[in-house]
Amino acid sequence: MNGAGNGILQRAAERKKTASGILADLKLIEKWQRYGRPVIVGAFSYDLVVEPDIDMEIYCPVLEMEHGFRILSECARNQAVTNAQFYNGFTGPDQAYYWQLKYRTAEGAEWKIDMWSAPEDYALPRSEHFIEPMRKALTDETRRAILELKEARMADASIACLSIDLYRAVLEGGVRTPEALRDWLATHPKGELTDWKP
Repeated sequence: MNGAGNGILQRAAERKKTASGILADLKLIEKWQRYGRPVIVGAFSYDLVVEPDIDMEIYCPVLEMEHGFRILSECARNQAVTNAQFYNGFTGPDQAYYWQLKYRTAEGAEWKIDMWSAPEDYALPRSEHFIEPMRKALTDETRRAILELKEARMADASIACLSIDLYRAVLEGGVRTPEALRDWLATHPKGELTDWKP
């Protein structure tokens, strides 16, 4: 593995360590466990952290809006939390409650924590079902390719896509460069709620 490859993997590992520290500081897993089964999903779960985002799904035997507001209120007491938001996703295609926290680290970086609480029998595509197929599909080479494209996307607003579309482009479409990613996105459906797995 070349030095550049080592560097990009190291940056991802450092971001994941930061994310783990944020989750521990807020005790988010423990807080949500009072009401359901929290699952850390997204880039954190397969070691592809680039953007300062943490994603969580919570599957609840009894789904109550008040539970989420209680957790937001408790977290907002932490001085590192700069914003808390709620969106009723039952009015749209997601069919779940959406909760967001923003957290500023001691270094001044702002992280976004996206949380969806849903019924335990949630029938739409679940990110938790994507974790193991994604982990199994990744190789050292595709992991580096995804991280490089994610860093390019973060630096260039003209590369706009959901991460799952980027994963599909790399793992299914063989994309390895920002230019190839733009071409792939122009000819494939994107931005959709999907049950695609690698």
